[in-house]
Amino acid sequence: MKKTLYIFTLLVLVSSGIFAQISNYISGVKVGDAKEKNPVTVIADLISAENISEISLAYKPFGESEFLKLEMMLAGNAASATIPLDKVQPPYIEYYLIINLKSGEPQTYPLGISEGVSPLQISVSGVSQKDKEIIVLSPNEGEALSTDEQLISISFVRAPESIDIAKTKFFLNGKDVSDIAVVAGDIIVLSGENIPTDFAGSARDLRIEIYSKDGSLYHTLKRTFQVVSPEVAAAIESQWKYNGSLRGESRSENLNSVGTWYNNATANFNANGSGIQLSAYGYLTSEEKAEKQPYNRYLATLDAGDWLSLKAGDSYPRFPNLIMEGKRLRGFSGALNLGFINVQAAYGETVRDVEGKIIQTYSASNVPLGSDIIAIDKVKYGAPFAKANLGTYNRKVLAVRPSFGSGENFQLGFSYLHAQDEVNSIEFGARPQENVVVGSDFMLAFDDQNIMFTSQAAVSLLNKDISNGSLTDAQIDSIFTADNSYDVNASDVKKYRDYIDKFITVNQYLGPWNPQEFASLGAEAALSLNYLNNNVRASYIYRGNDFQSFGQSFIRTDVRGINIVDRIRMLDNKLFFSFGYEDLQDNLQNTKIATTKFKTISASVSIFPRADFPNITVGYNRFTNSNGLPVSHPQNGKYAIDDETNRILVQLSYDFIAGIKHSSSVSFTTSSREDNGAANSDAQFNNFSLNLNSFWEKNLMSVFGLVYSSSEISGTPFDYFTISAGGRYRMLEDKLTLTATLSPSFGDFERQALEFVADYNVLKNLNLAFQTRVYRIPGKTTNSIIGLITRYNI
Repeated sequence: MKKTLYIFTLLVLVSSGIFAQISNYISGVKVGDAKEKNPVTVIADLISAENISEISLAYKPFGESEFLKLEMMLAGNAASATIPLDKVQPPYIEYYLIINLKSGEPQTYPLGISEGVSPLQISVSGVSQKDKEIIVLSPNEGEALSTDEQLISISFVRAPESIDIAKTKFFLNGKDVSDIAVVAGDIIVLSGENIPTDFAGSARDLRIEIYSKDGSLYHTLKRTFQVVSPEVAAAIESQWKYNGSLRGESRSENLNSVGTWYNNATANFNANGSGIQLSAYGYLTSEEKAEKQPYNRYLATLDAGDWLSLKAGDSYPRFPNLIMEGKRLRGFSGALNLGFINVQAAYGETVRDVEGKIIQTYSASNVPLGSDIIAIDKVKYGAPFAKANLGTYNRKVLAVRPSFGSGENFQLGFSYLHAQDEVNSIEFGARPQENVVVGSDFMLAFDDQNIMFTSQAAVSLLNKDISNGSLTDAQIDSIFTADNSYDVNASDVKKYRDYIDKFITVNQYLGPWNPQEFASLGAEAALSLNYLNNNVRASYIYRGNDFQSFGQSFIRTDVRGINIVDRIRMLDNKLFFSFGYEDLQDNLQNTKIATTKFKTISASVSIFPRADFPNITVGYNRFTNSNGLPVSHPQNGKYAIDDETNRILVQLSYDFIAGIKHSSSVSFTTSSREDNGAANSDAQFNNFSLNLNSFWEKNLMSVFGLVYSSSEISGTPFDYFTISAGGRYRMLEDKLTLTATLSPSFGDFERQALEFVADYNVLKNLNLAFQTRVYRIPGKTTNSIIGLITRYNI
């Protein structure tokens, strides 16, 4: 009884270790362990998805020029997105969330990013350089080998000169088998007929010890595999393996005294065999409405090794970033990689058609001006014009990229994107658009990619209104008459129209028409050098103010300049020194009163000892923006920009034993912005957070956290303090898991949040979970979410 009371008290008093900031829509964000060159998933827990239309993840690796953006997948009360592996590099990644509300209002998490609040950080640890130097060619981890085809081989091609290959030792299940190893140049092989078979069972633990010429142990590699009979190996090779899961949720949300029921179901299926991988995913929700963009998600994929990939449903195709990246596409995408010749393609819709609604009709004599005034069917609606809540056109996108070269040392690619709003997809809309982007990308690498040059360039055309189609012959004849001042023959214009019309609608809304000013050009080039544990990357970017791709909604335009990043690795990638410098400017086509220059200096020191010492990252950033206009100028002073921001961050994480096992993390960020421009928006921001996970026994763990935030933006202070404490307890022979969290906040932001989850394993593959969340804000109504979740695993 005392133990039960103790557990109950702990569950009520403790809370989750999710890093939390204040928000009316997001309760916290969870991030997976970040390792170099491994994808990282970011999951946002939502207080409620009722008022959210879309959430995007904005992230930026250390030293990069701009935040990249990914549309997050909304599923129930969570949103998730995965940062690609090529963007996960030490020392850290900065990120924040962009929340688009159904009212059209945008919001960020943390709040106030545009006012100078610091983004969140993900600390990224490096992999051991020794793992790259010495490569196990065979066996693969977990591989099943037949007794007559056993092969153990490792390569020392990339190993330093200090390694003595002949001293390498091999151990199988603890038995020294080094005497049967055969050295052949930079490769050591243990062949099947010589490898002992007198081991109990089929499991094998391989340990490889590599030594320096002075006799000291340089590195240890481990690998596990199985040895089976030829018949069993053949059966395993041809056998299909599959797994799957079904998840159903029904929840009731009571927000501001308004109750709403939500129901959703999720299904996953994976199968692999004979070198083929199949997967399917489906998410169905009661939030799916014809008058909204899709909430349901579907995806089926087929992968055949590295040479073929096919996807059908909702996917996020990745082309060169000037063409298409981070955009959800419902349709088909895939890639065929044949070595020297490769093809990547995608086709589908990025925006669903949503019909508009008439608000008021007008006769031709009293129609007002306005962007929401459209022509309508007079016979059908009794008037020729109407004020309307404009709908959204169905937008179809086609992207194709043939390329030459495997991408290991050389690749040349050509990209084409065509996006068009379907004019007849809705009745009450205005200004359907069309977009064409043509580009090329190039990669050349030497010395195992230690020297790499990459570049890409693209040109875009945009038609801002294709509702009336291309110019007709009669319209061209009326404009380019014999006595016109254009000195252009109408027949020549028709020829050009007929040619361009094959790609994009030609009328007065097509542009830009000034290619000599490079307004619609996007280009970038980078050179990377990786020697002496020093990785230097210098890049140049150019984005004209009219460059636009409907496959890439978030790209920064009207900017050019240089970016230099240097990452110095020491002590087997346990110590990193990182430096970055960026010098950019806008007003490329002289469309603004003055040119603004953006300069950034970044520096960071990171220690990842991997054992017996905390992981530590210390970073510094300095941002300056200035357009040279004096605030005192009588006409242009209101456009003056002159601000400087200094930011310091410290992150520590440490796993230690103090009676029991603990996992801890501490972070501190402070930033100060001095704004001497017209905005005069000085800002101070300080944030401290602490998390401690404690593992008391096999079935019991607790989490304790503190968050303190103090900010002052344009003279307005905002301070709050949050205590988080929580726990998880397994009982009834691990069939029942109880989790409870409590997070009260004090200060300028007051809220009490309580979450309780009971997860019961009914059958071997069947779980039922009850979840409740309560959010109380003093002086306002108490909001609650109650749900029941069912999971079934195949």
